[in-house]
Amino acid sequence: IAPHLAEVALVVVSPGVPLESTIFGSIKRHKVPYVSELELGVQLHQGAVVVVTGSNGKSTTATLIERMLRQGGCSTRLCGNIGSPVLTSGAPVDSSQSRESILVVEASSYQLEACTVLKPDVSVVLNISDNHLERHGSLERYAAAKERVLRLQSEGDLSVVNGDDPWVRDISRSCRAQLGLFGTASEGELNGRSSTWARISSSDTSRDSIVVSLGGVREEYRTDGARLLGRHNRYNIAAAILVARRFRVEPRVVQEVINNFEPLEHRLEIVWRDGPRVIINDSKSTTVAASVAGIAMVFSHFSSLPVALLIGGLSKAGSWQPLLRIIREHRGPRVSVVCFGKDRSLVANHCRDVGIDPVVYPTLREATRHALGALTEGGVVLLSPGCASFDEFIDFEHRGAEFKRYVHEDMVHQAGAGGVL
Repeated sequence: IAPHLAEVALVVVSPGVPLESTIFGSIKRHKVPYVSELELGVQLHQGAVVVVTGSNGKSTTATLIERMLRQGGCSTRLCGNIGSPVLTSGAPVDSSQSRESILVVEASSYQLEACTVLKPDVSVVLNISDNHLERHGSLERYAAAKERVLRLQSEGDLSVVNGDDPWVRDISRSCRAQLGLFGTASEGELNGRSSTWARISSSDTSRDSIVVSLGGVREEYRTDGARLLGRHNRYNIAAAILVARRFRVEPRVVQEVINNFEPLEHRLEIVWRDGPRVIINDSKSTTVAASVAGIAMVFSHFSSLPVALLIGGLSKAGSWQPLLRIIREHRGPRVSVVCFGKDRSLVANHCRDVGIDPVVYPTLREATRHALGALTEGGVVLLSPGCASFDEFIDFEHRGAEFKRYVHEDMVHQAGAGGVL
C-alpha cells in the first residue's frame, strides 16, 4: 500500500473503511492527511449544517427537522445516512445566501469515527445503546464515535442532547456549545442545566405535549394529534423543535409539521388495519433498543389486543434482555414471539432462558404466515426484528417491502379481509 501513498496529498475516507484496517493504518503511519467523506461534504457546502446522530430515530428526526426548516422558508438539503451522500449535496446554489442554505445530515457512527474537523452549527445526539459493536468493539468506543459530532463545536453553536440518556449525558459534559436539552426531567432540573430545553410530558400526565424554553421564554406544542406514535417519537419531536426554533421557524409552522408528519416507511408503519387486526412494519428496527421502542408503542396504543412479535435475522452483538424484560413484565393480553432468520435459534434460546416459549421458522415468509394465521380474530402483528437483515435480504428496506408483500398476499386471500394496504 505504501508506494501508492507517496504522492497522495489527501485521502478521503469512506465510512466503510474501519480505523483498524490495514489501509487506514498505512495512511496514519505515513502521515498522509485524511478527511472523512462526511466532513469534506460539509466543508464544500459552505452553508449552515445540522448533524443528527444516535442509535435510533436518526432518520425520523432528521426528516422532521428538514421538513420544519423547509416549510419555515429555509433552503434545505437532507443527506448523509439517509438518501444521498453528503458529498453530492454540493455548495449552495446562491453562495451569497449561504447562511440561509441548511444541510441536514443524518450521521452514523461509521461516518463519524474518522472525523477530525467536523464542526456543525447544530448537533443532535438522540440516544446511545448497543449497536455496531462488531465494528467498534465496545459501547465506550461506539459512544466515542458519536461524541465527535460535539467535540469541535464552539460557544456560538448548539448541541441538542437527550438529557434522559446516561451515555449522552456523559459525552456531552465537555461540550463547549450551548446545550439544548430534551427529556422528561422537571422544569427546575432542566433550568438548572440550560436555559434552552424541551420537556416531554411524563407518562402520568393527561396532557400530551412538549413544553419548550428558549432563553427563558416558554412555548408549548401539542403532540396528542401527532401521527408519529410511541414515547420514543416524543423525544424525536422534542429534538426537532429545538433545532427548528434555533433557525427561527415560526411556532405555527412547527406545530403544523408535528400534526401532519407521516411515519417514514418501515418505521412503525401501519400497513394493514381491518377492524381489530393491525399489522405493523417496523423493519428499520435493526437493534434491540429499537424493538423495545416498537413493542412499547404497541402496548401503549393497542393495549387491549394480543400481539404477535416477529424478531430475528442476523443478530448483532449486545444483550436481548431489555426486549425480553418488557415482554415478560407486560400485564396486558398475551404476547407471542415468532423467531425467524439465520440466527433464529440463538434468539429463541435467549427467549427460553427467561421463560418465553417462541415459535421458530427459517424465513420471514413462514413467520409472517404463522403470525397472521394465529391472530385471525384480532390483534397486532408487529415486525420489529431487532436484527440486521442481510441474511435473507439486501437491506431493511427490502425486508420491509417483502413483509408488506407477504401481508398483502395472505390478507387478500382471507375471507372477509376488508383492510386497505
